[in-house]
Amino acid sequence: MRQFKAFTKKEFTDQFRSGKLFILGAVFIFFGIMSPALAKLMPKLLEMISAEDAGYVVTMTKEVTAADSFDQFFKNISTCLILFVILESGIFTKEYSSGTLLLSLTRGLERRKVIISKTFVLAAVWTVCYWLCFGVTLGYSAYFWDISAVPDVMTAALLWWIYGLWFTAVVVFFSVLMRTATAVLACTGAVYLGYTLLGMIPRLGEYLPAHLASSQKLIHAEGYTFTAALIAAAVTGVLLIAASVPVFDRKSI
Repeated sequence: MRQFKAFTKKEFTDQFRSGKLFILGAVFIFFGIMSPALAKLMPKLLEMISAEDAGYVVTMTKEVTAADSFDQFFKNISTCLILFVILESGIFTKEYSSGTLLLSLTRGLERRKVIISKTFVLAAVWTVCYWLCFGVTLGYSAYFWDISAVPDVMTAALLWWIYGLWFTAVVVFFSVLMRTATAVLACTGAVYLGYTLLGMIPRLGEYLPAHLASSQKLIHAEGYTFTAALIAAAVTGVLLIAASVPVFDRKSI
């Protein structure tokens, strides 16, 4: 247990020293601010466009509300997740090339604990950054509008957070399997492309973990269900992490 704690502490230290925490924190906060800002400024931006282009008038068809702010959040958080995956794709592969992981293993650290530790760190970083971003958006939205009119926003945010956790499991699995960060990104991109194509099949999309990324629908209408996607994300996420253990045990480092 002592070695596990020490390795986990090293992982968090590496996140800090590499600048990943600073970059992710800054970007997530930026988009957290931009979501309500864009919603608030959109009417004025449209007025400016109309004023600069004579004969071309653009008007808002409805009053801007907190729902528009949260819509922007769910659009922006996809970009944040992409950045997260790009920065964290080398969490294993960097140590393969540097040999630092081999040093830890020769000192008696069990390989399965490496998997658990790195998964925990990735999940923790995603969780802190995600809820920081959402918290900023929520705070500004509450200041500008009445957020009580969007009762399901917390449920929608929770489902999207779980979607991000599922993606961390995908990153961990391919990081164990592949030797380079580029290969990890390529495989992760292939997964994204795959479930995008599968989602085009009628009724199948509701059973894919990626359906959780559509949780913003909850803030506009009732009747949407994400139970099947939630179960699929939980089961496949656990299976991916579980499968990473025997693969890593057999991997030559």
